[in-house]
Amino acid sequence: MIYIILGIVALIYLITQPLLVVIYFKIKYGKRVIIQYAPMLGLLRTLSQSRAINGDAFESLSILIKNNRKADILVTNLLFRPLIIFLKPKYYRIFMQQYQDYSKFPMIVDKRLISKGMLMEGGAKWKQQRNLLGAHFEYNKLINLIPMINDVAQKKLTNLPNSIFPVMNIASSITGEVVLRAFFGEDIAQLSLNGQDPSQCVTQLITRFGQLITESKLFQIKRALLEEKVFSLFPRKIEKDLYELNTVMLDHMKKAIQSRMEKLKNCKDIVHKDYLDVYLDVYLNKNDQMNPPITEDEILQQSITLYFAGTETTANLVTTACYFLAENQHLQEEVYQEILGVLNGEQIITAKHLQNLQKVTGFLMECLRLKPVAPMLISKQAQKDLYIKDIFIKKGWYVNYMVLSNAQNKKYFSNPKKIDITRWKSDGTLKDSNIDPFAFVPFSAGGRNCIGQYLALIESKIVISKILMNYKLKLNEKIIRTEWIAKITYGLSNQDYITWESR
Repeated sequence: MIYIILGIVALIYLITQPLLVVIYFKIKYGKRVIIQYAPMLGLLRTLSQSRAINGDAFESLSILIKNNRKADILVTNLLFRPLIIFLKPKYYRIFMQQYQDYSKFPMIVDKRLISKGMLMEGGAKWKQQRNLLGAHFEYNKLINLIPMINDVAQKKLTNLPNSIFPVMNIASSITGEVVLRAFFGEDIAQLSLNGQDPSQCVTQLITRFGQLITESKLFQIKRALLEEKVFSLFPRKIEKDLYELNTVMLDHMKKAIQSRMEKLKNCKDIVHKDYLDVYLDVYLNKNDQMNPPITEDEILQQSITLYFAGTETTANLVTTACYFLAENQHLQEEVYQEILGVLNGEQIITAKHLQNLQKVTGFLMECLRLKPVAPMLISKQAQKDLYIKDIFIKKGWYVNYMVLSNAQNKKYFSNPKKIDITRWKSDGTLKDSNIDPFAFVPFSAGGRNCIGQYLALIESKIVISKILMNYKLKLNEKIIRTEWIAKITYGLSNQDYITWESR
């Protein structure tokens, strides 16, 4: 009996402790603070309720921040811990400089997938991973992928079966194959996953994870109490299915890596062309020089991280772009005419063409501003007591930055809800140099910015151009409600929002 009482007392403490922090911040900082609290669920409940009410997971937060522009921070909870969300660029600038003082909140509970990849790692291991990968993401090397991206996009966009334009499936299929061919090689790119295109499985996996994380209150509570054991203790069918899908993905990637490893062992003169070759070469031949050493599990999770990030984020941007083009016919025509003029009858898009597609670039940046793939960063947990300007952060608290809060702030962007492609230069930077560069950071900033941002924009420009060269997009009148959901990323739900006509 005493253990039951102690357990109840401990649970009450865990539930109320972040509430006390929320109250403390409001008393100390007054109007500088927006507060929210929900036992155990916190921010996750806000996102799920907003989707149910508004059809947009981030709409409620956007409205709340818009109505409290003087606020510097939003204080809520993430499971059993306080979450401090900064809203102003001046805090973000410092936050990004302190990245070594935090660890990341494990959004994907299954630690077999990406916990040892570059997205989640920190310290010396992250620096090592970044150095090994960095050369593959330099712009001068990425432009060598342009012919391959053209080829993949053209192949995937040919002979659509009916009038529905399945943009999320097409986009993820294109970006998935590009990532596989660019970083893993042609042999792995040709593999299937249970008879399916691997990118479709990735999309399913991320969508299911997102639904569980942001929409299932039972899963959120179980996760808060059980953490990774949520999949092994009293699992529901959806949790069992998700765990099995993860296992299939892991086995698929593990076999592919083992096969490549055997080729490298038996062929010493092989030319190392892709990320996997380079990583395996270091593992097989130079690991005694690495500090810390590389493990097979790290290679597996790093590969899955690359595949997840490279497939899902760019596919989301392309999907959002297609929706906005279908919604705004005049804008679609304007962008289409630029593409025709720049290509001047050519079918293969080159690096020079991409540099001259200023309206396409401006349009994609507006998509990122209005519906950023990552409207918030991955929450980070402080590893020591610290300050961000005058705001005290206690060890163990979560910290984040709301990218969306300033991207739609009229202080930085006039008429912020309007798509205005003239805000941007052809290189994707703002024309107005007076705007704080930290007011809009769709690819993060500082030492841990997105390593794949150049590839994402190259791919997106090519895919959008190819789509408009072949099809005219329209909204599907049969779909009454548009839903913007929080998965691991933020974007449209996978419904038939768009129809097409051949040009």
